[in-house]
Amino acid sequence: MPETITLFSEKQNCCGCGACADVCPRNAITMQEDDFGFRYPAIDTEKCVSCRLCQRACFFQNKEVTNEPVKTFAAALQNDSILRRSASGGAFAALALKCIESGGIVIGAAFDKELKVKHIAISSKDKLPLLQGSKYVQSDTSEIFKKTKQLLLSGKKVLFSGTPCQVAGLYGYLGKKYDHLVTVDLICHGVPNQRMFGDYIRSLGRVKRFSFRDKSIGWGINGSAIIEKNGTDKKMILWGNESPYLYYFSHGEIYRDSCYSCKYACSHRPADITVGDFWGIEKQHPEYLKAGGFNTDRGLSCAVANTLKGLDALNNCKDIMDICNSDFAKAAAGNTQLRKPSSFSGTRMELLSIYSEYGWSAVEEHFNKNIGFRRYSSRLKSMMPKKLKTFLKRIK
Repeated sequence: MPETITLFSEKQNCCGCGACADVCPRNAITMQEDDFGFRYPAIDTEKCVSCRLCQRACFFQNKEVTNEPVKTFAAALQNDSILRRSASGGAFAALALKCIESGGIVIGAAFDKELKVKHIAISSKDKLPLLQGSKYVQSDTSEIFKKTKQLLLSGKKVLFSGTPCQVAGLYGYLGKKYDHLVTVDLICHGVPNQRMFGDYIRSLGRVKRFSFRDKSIGWGINGSAIIEKNGTDKKMILWGNESPYLYYFSHGEIYRDSCYSCKYACSHRPADITVGDFWGIEKQHPEYLKAGGFNTDRGLSCAVANTLKGLDALNNCKDIMDICNSDFAKAAAGNTQLRKPSSFSGTRMELLSIYSEYGWSAVEEHFNKNIGFRRYSSRLKSMMPKKLKTFLKRIK
């Protein structure tokens, strides 16, 4: 009788990347939701032959990352129309454009027609908007590691992007590194789950399009949704502190267990390149914001080369992206997750329990009861003149 395989002992030891499910030759592992909607691998013992490939593929539990930052930049894409679709400064978009131009494939998270988030592969510039923009929900990576390996074995150049644990999951699945694979991980706060996000957008109405970060109302964590009502599409602004989902996301209350002890929330990052917002640029590099410099209204990227391969890829973007030197400490000053994992208050389990027992409407009721006047802070901040906001950020 095959030995019983244990994939994880505590929930915090599983990041949900799905590498174990993709690598199983018997399809004995499926990703199943717990009471709160987070997906974890479950083994069908009748199919399992105890080959232990699943355990060996678990990079999150079994491998340590030793990369150190090679070079850090502040960066912004020069193409304004593409930059507007990016959450920050478009560093990922620049890398993707270069990959596609060289005949490569870009892989990342995209909304499907049902507004579920899933990793897909694209090979043309017109599909790039699908991968742009933040998705504050854990994407479905089922089958994408297999797809990536097939592309690599066929000789295709691949740019793979995802959360640090998803990049680590890819490496665990592949079992080796490929010269023609470049990986990008995101400065990730943590990941809520698809079920909760789906319940949230259904509470808004008939949502046709959704954006977690809408730059038309400034560079920040304010979103928007296009909602169909009576045959007419209307845009709804989702202010960060008025939307319960965005509020609880930004305050670290609705992530999966592993996010609060994430081993990649530090300078040892698994990907060739780390990208995210360069929060705090006003204080760290005021010289870059002078006349003719970066425009923070359009967003600004922090880009960290963690390997020489990553540095080469970023240097290759200098003809389409403005890049200025920085250092890791300055980038990390405004990005807590480059220094330590997210933390949560004592209300997280209360929120998850409310959601599990009573559904999303009860979470909204809890939010409305407790938020008070804080709900208006995002909207008021957006009304401040740019010079005043910059001044306040510098002295903060």
